[in-house]
Amino acid sequence: MKKLVKTLSIMNNPWLGLEQLNRRRVKESINYNAFWVVDALNRYGLMIQCDEDFIQPIRKIKLNGIEIQLDNTSTPNKLILLLKDMKDWEIFLIVCNDLINIMKERDQDIIINVMKRLERWQKLLQRTTIRVMSKEEQMGLYSELKILQQYIIPKYGYHEGIRSWVGALGDKQDFLLEGSAIEVKSNRITSGNSVWISSKEQLNSEKNPLYLLVCALNEVDKGETIADVFQSIADQIRSEGLLDEFIEKVELYGYIPELSQESLSKFLLEQVNSYEVREGFPRISLNNVSPWIKSMKYSIDLSGCSQFKVSINAILE
Repeated sequence: MKKLVKTLSIMNNPWLGLEQLNRRRVKESINYNAFWVVDALNRYGLMIQCDEDFIQPIRKIKLNGIEIQLDNTSTPNKLILLLKDMKDWEIFLIVCNDLINIMKERDQDIIINVMKRLERWQKLLQRTTIRVMSKEEQMGLYSELKILQQYIIPKYGYHEGIRSWVGALGDKQDFLLEGSAIEVKSNRITSGNSVWISSKEQLNSEKNPLYLLVCALNEVDKGETIADVFQSIADQIRSEGLLDEFIEKVELYGYIPELSQESLSKFLLEQVNSYEVREGFPRISLNNVSPWIKSMKYSIDLSGCSQFKVSINAILE
């Protein structure tokens, strides 16, 4: 199982005190019998019992480091997850608790939803690394989510708004709208008026006009984390396919909704300054860069760019 580095706090271990072939009922209030179990090999496990049939998925679900047993030969049916390596019990507990939460939140189609969650965990645990997001990465994702939430979605709706958010997919700019492109940058409100441009393409777009939106952030206890903004948007999405697309995009930035969120910083979006990147704006033009230069990074002082300032509402008219 892939290791989660330094993101998990000390949790209560529900298997402590259980001996071989013993079980303890899950305390959460759910309509199904669920038990923390220890098998004959002293492996930690979760057993879910249900009178409905656990239907085998078309493709066998394989979770790295977790054995899945599905017994539908008798009533009640049993779905058992067993941990292969004891040292990974913390992330295994996260998987188990996620399945328990699904059973708490859904009264119908429990089995279908549990199996879907297992398929999702299969995808997550196939990652080569699951790591803590740096402060700068959190600021970047937070800023893009806030622009999406406060400006793009109110103007274009959830479907078009989320589809226009293409930065995570490797596009040159963060948002590609029907008539314009938008690049989003963040900085600390206390750190001056400079931003870093991290590629030669970011301020060069085939789509015109191109706008640069700079989010001035303040890190405060009363702020929001990227988890807060993500959940606020996700709760309003009614299409399952669109929600999957939204989740996939935040994952590409390094944020995994199911994992520990204690390491996330809290921010306030204090202001958004908008600039039109047109002739004369301080940028390195592609015409002045050798095609053999594959990557570059430079900083812009925006204090001298007042003539390029535009209203964000005018951008989205």
